[in-house]
Amino acid sequence: MQRLHGPGEPVYTIGVAARLLGVSTQVLRQFDREGLLEVARTCANIRLYSEDDLRLLARILYLHRTKGINLAGIRALLEMERALAGRHHQDASPGAWKG
Repeated sequence: MQRLHGPGEPVYTIGVAARLLGVSTQVLRQFDREGLLEVARTCANIRLYSEDDLRLLARILYLHRTKGINLAGIRALLEMERALAGRHHQDASPGAWKG
């Protein structure tokens, strides 16, 4: 069966995303306010989540609930990971190695 959308395409409303993750919509709004992820919005300002967003949110919930990391700590962790990913991407680009 052909996929109707890719993993990065925002298609889930906040209510559907909350139901899939087993949390309230308020939790997702709080994560958005805390800057833990950038949520796509429609022209009517409705939040839309992708499958990639749902995976990230599940990880955030795990870190917060299971590992006891507060939201500021999770934000710092995610920022460090993004910075490292950016460095790895730059290091892997053609001509990046100066050996």
